[in-house]
Amino acid sequence: MSKKKELAKEIHILEEEIKVLEIKRSRSQAALIESLISRQTPDEEEMQFFRTFTADIEVKREQLLKYMKQLEQLV
Repeated sequence: MSKKKELAKEIHILEEEIKVLEIKRSRSQAALIESLISRQTPDEEEMQFFRTFTADIEVKREQLLKYMKQLEQLV
């Protein structure tokens, strides 16, 4: 039973972390889109933020899937 609770807690934490990262990524994404619309060169720093947040989100989603599969096996 404690393993189920532990996995459920980890899943919840990961979901919240993904939400926060997606919000942060959307700020960089908006800046990049604005530069494209304005036909300006995108800021290198914004591009790096976008890439970093995207990579972090992908890692967290992989962990989330792993925990969800483990939880399904316990049920």
